[in-house]
Amino acid sequence: MLRHIRLLILDLDYLVFNCAFLKVQALRQSLIALADLIPASVQLPEAAETEAGFRRHGFRWIQHLEIGLDEQILGHLQQTYALHENRLVESGKGGLYPGIEEFIMNWRRAGVAVAIGAEATRNYMISVIDRHQMDGLFQVTLCTEEFGTGDADEMMVEIMRQVEVNPSETLVLGTCPHTFQAAHGLDILTIGCGWGIQRPAGLSDADLQSLTIPDLSAAIEKADNLALQNSD
Repeated sequence: MLRHIRLLILDLDYLVFNCAFLKVQALRQSLIALADLIPASVQLPEAAETEAGFRRHGFRWIQHLEIGLDEQILGHLQQTYALHENRLVESGKGGLYPGIEEFIMNWRRAGVAVAIGAEATRNYMISVIDRHQMDGLFQVTLCTEEFGTGDADEMMVEIMRQVEVNPSETLVLGTCPHTFQAAHGLDILTIGCGWGIQRPAGLSDADLQSLTIPDLSAAIEKADNLALQNSD
């Protein structure tokens, strides 16, 4: 039972939804028509590089690919990628990590609100939630695309407003360094979660870490103790 934390904000990809294969496959499908434009010396990103790009740049990571394409073509590639990504989701690719649904429901039964704060477009987030029947898991679902330039801090503020909690009662669970930075700018504690990622670099930017789902509840309780101490 938590004594201070009342809200958990979870990222969607690499944390709740296993998106690693989906993102690589969508990128490969999107690049087929552009194969002749990409220099032969360029090595296309594999799973680890795709993950690193997404965690660094969010849903705009396609625009930062260094594969010899100009800005205009990269913009077109991003649109094509979004189309293939949604098609793969609708065909059933990806899924919830084993144990994450039980974890979420256990905390909700304990009276803790759970929200999705996705580094994603609205269309993608809704597609994932609908296809994998996740709509009953979360009280709030928001994504960075809904907030102008895609700032995570604005999204977190809106989630807290809807749940009616303050930053000291909130805990952010994620994988992206800029997510932790945004949370810290709002005086929100963070946990870096490593079960969905191949390269855990960047998790050290969080206040605490949990590399497996079974270990996460203990990390949340530690964060709750820290929040209680900081509130005194």
